[in-house]
Amino acid sequence: MGDRVDSEATYQPILAPEHRRPETNTYVTYPEWLIVHVYEDYAAVARSQGEAAFPYFSSINRYWSNLCVMTRHASARGEITGDSKAMLYTIGVSFSVEMAVKGAYERTIGWLTEAISGNAVTPEDQFARSVADDYAVFLVQTPWYAYPFGEKLQAFWTQVPWRGGNLVRKLERRLSFTLEFGVKALYSKAIQALAGMDPAPLRIRSVMRGLAPTHEKLDTSVKMIETLTGGLQIIETPRYREYTHILRRLALDGADIVEIAGNDEIFVTLLLPPDAPKLGGQLLITAPLAARPTWRRKGRLLKIEDLAALVRQLSSFGGELEHVYEY
Repeated sequence: MGDRVDSEATYQPILAPEHRRPETNTYVTYPEWLIVHVYEDYAAVARSQGEAAFPYFSSINRYWSNLCVMTRHASARGEITGDSKAMLYTIGVSFSVEMAVKGAYERTIGWLTEAISGNAVTPEDQFARSVADDYAVFLVQTPWYAYPFGEKLQAFWTQVPWRGGNLVRKLERRLSFTLEFGVKALYSKAIQALAGMDPAPLRIRSVMRGLAPTHEKLDTSVKMIETLTGGLQIIETPRYREYTHILRRLALDGADIVEIAGNDEIFVTLLLPPDAPKLGGQLLITAPLAARPTWRRKGRLLKIEDLAALVRQLSSFGGELEHVYEY
């Protein structure tokens, strides 16, 4: 694996045209997933250090700077559709407003009530942080607007006891949670109605080599479609975070990935400790991890045929394949 990926060579896809997707999608998918990663980091920081400790404003900057990087690389390989551009800027503005409001609030009023309470955790804090954990897990496989914000808000007021903890902190947390989830409940309904007009495909096809014949029986999420000459196998799997987990399992089982949705290049993010060795592919993105200060998130573009070897290399020193940005 070299330091750069050769984008000039013409690749002849194996998969039929109806199962191919534009290569630009691997780039423009990342900014949307960056928001998911931010919520994962937020849940971890809130649980361990409190809401005021999270870097809200640098998260906004990271979204827009990363969006510039990814759209530049995507544009060099094809046209980004108007719908994709509109989606990226719409969610970017929405995310920025949420982070700015939440950051301003938690760094002032939230910080003050936390100090007044002596950093003691109230039942309201416990509920809100458990919901943050739940929301972060939910986002890795399901669009944010499908989250039951209204149900969580109702549970908050019916299940969280009024006794226990500092009264000032309790009242402030009730107000902030109600405002946040009340607004999200209404906003998500509108977005869900629009998204339902053009639902995203939930399955994707890949070409493998060396897939064990018994693996389909062991992993029901992998559907064997066809065996080709030269030891190649076409499989169909779920998309999103589950797809990353599937590819990781297959690679560690000794299989190699040849093609994904008609493409031979892929963008991935890795979570790396400070002593990580040199890795292949072209480095496009690097960022700190709020939940793990000494680690870094690094986004690399690489040939798909090198992905399985990278997964096995990561496993050898404790690095993590965070996400494969499929098309």
